[in-house]
Amino acid sequence: MILRGVTLDFDDIKSCGLLPDLCIDWDHGSEELSENEKLISYWDQNVKELLDKTQNVVIGNIANKSVVYSADEEAIDLIKETFKEIELSSVSYSDIIECKECIVHDYLK
Repeated sequence: MILRGVTLDFDDIKSCGLLPDLCIDWDHGSEELSENEKLISYWDQNVKELLDKTQNVVIGNIANKSVVYSADEEAIDLIKETFKEIELSSVSYSDIIECKECIVHDYLK
């Protein structure tokens, strides 16, 4: 099954290119991107907002990548609306379940 959604990679400096306002005060010379409080707050706030609207999502972390995906068209539209700065991508559900302990909500069960 193919899911669509967004990934924010806290190991990739390109994430700041997607969300430059959140990286203005971040010191890339001495701090890891995963320590950027504005970026973390952006992710957490948008996930909360999304979960207030739908539970039909798979949310979790795979290494330093935070993911929100769904196979439900309405939920995909909500993901796109909530995370409008991040382009939607596709992932195979089997790729996500390899990290079962990382999934916060699995709407397929």
